[in-house]
Amino acid sequence: MLLFFKKNKKIQSNKLKILSGYNFRYRSIGEKSEKNIIKYANYFNFDYEFEKKNKFERHFYWLKIKMLIDNLENGSHKYYLWLDADTFFCRYENILNHIDKSKHIHVHNNFFKSIHKTRYKFVNYLTWAPNVGVLLVRNTDWSLKFFKNVWNKRKYLKHFWPDNAAFMDEIGLKAEISKISDNYMSKDVIQNVSFLSGIWNSMPKRNFQNPKNDEVSNFYFDPVIIHLAGIRRRDRLKFIREYKNLFI
Repeated sequence: MLLFFKKNKKIQSNKLKILSGYNFRYRSIGEKSEKNIIKYANYFNFDYEFEKKNKFERHFYWLKIKMLIDNLENGSHKYYLWLDADTFFCRYENILNHIDKSKHIHVHNNFFKSIHKTRYKFVNYLTWAPNVGVLLVRNTDWSLKFFKNVWNKRKYLKHFWPDNAAFMDEIGLKAEISKISDNYMSKDVIQNVSFLSGIWNSMPKRNFQNPKNDEVSNFYFDPVIIHLAGIRRRDRLKFIREYKNLFI
């Protein structure tokens, strides 16, 4: 039986620590992502921690929220970068050189073909929806309170976007989990949250090999991070095999 364990790297720098994790079911992709992330971390002398376990108190997607809270409460790093276990670095860019350091949380806000329908033929709503597969978080009390609030939104425990929906609720971009008119960001959130360029969370279409598919694309030219979000596991592996030359 394959055992899973927490893997910590000896602290080298307090600038940034990368967090990620996966379970046994996801190991075929997670192990490849882990190796890629470690190459990036070593290049910039960043710390990292991978949580590998089969049992978690909630849906495994919530692991990112718990790891961020634990590190914000007990860690000494200035920043924490959460990366889903299907993310891959494509080039060596220091993310800390590309952000507004006065902000507390950095996330990519991607295009989304809305679930809400218009009354017009051949017309669709296109909304914004933050994707929490890549999250850069400054170690502050504001960040800690924010993610504790996300964790406490238990009404999303069985949502099809569990952790992501809770994050969207807390940030105020709720159009895709509520009414189309429910997007409202408070002044506090606007002052403290920044949106990353799409090159930091570049997502191929689910049907990336079908040119006729009308899915909205969130894939960016010359990305820093490719994120295989929403793609079936076998197709993720196919993408990794066929486009591994894109990765560091």
